Amino acid sequence: MMTWVAKAIGVLVVAAAIAIGSAWAVLLHYPLQTDIANGSWRTSLAVGSTSADPYTRARVALTGLFALNPSEAIYFSANVDNAGRPLRTHCTYVIDGKPFVAQWWSITAYADDNFLIPNPANRFSFNMGNVPTGTDGRYRIVASSAEQTGNWLPTGTGGRGLILTLRLYNASPEILRQLSSIELPSIKLAGSCP
Repeated sequence: MMTWVAKAIGVLVVAAAIAIGSAWAVLLHYPLQTDIANGSWRTSLAVGSTSADPYTRARVALTGLFALNPSEAIYFSANVDNAGRPLRTHCTYVIDGKPFVAQWWSITAYADDNFLIPNPANRFSFNMGNVPTGTDGRYRIVASSAEQTGNWLPTGTGGRGLILTLRLYNASPEILRQLSSIELPSIKLAGSCP
């Protein structure tokens, strides 16, 4: 009798582990509903909307993103550079773009666990209020683990994955109509990446 009970408990434990593991894998790798690609950047109109499917809602909850409706905010994320290489915290990247027609916009660096990266400068993002533009009207941000002159966005150390998030709050209707084709910041590797 004890052998049968032990086997039943063992089967239940294995089944629960498989169920939880497969659900976790789906949440981490499931593409967001209505995924829109624009260069290195990805967004979804389902994020923050009432029409989001259960997997999208669970993924948003898992990554800690407090998502507003797309009419209020658009969230673009990038985990690869312009050449399609995965972003890494120990590499140096140049983010080049022009300001957006929106009430507010920002670019934030996160580690691959979706948390801000601790750094001695206590700098986690740049936004329309603190990033200067050049004479050509463009801004240039250097994301790097090594201190840089100018607009330095610290990325920490350890060779972890890096995620850049671009937030556009109350973006112009033109932006909302052209999410897959508007000009978004380029993300280029500066030099080699050890």
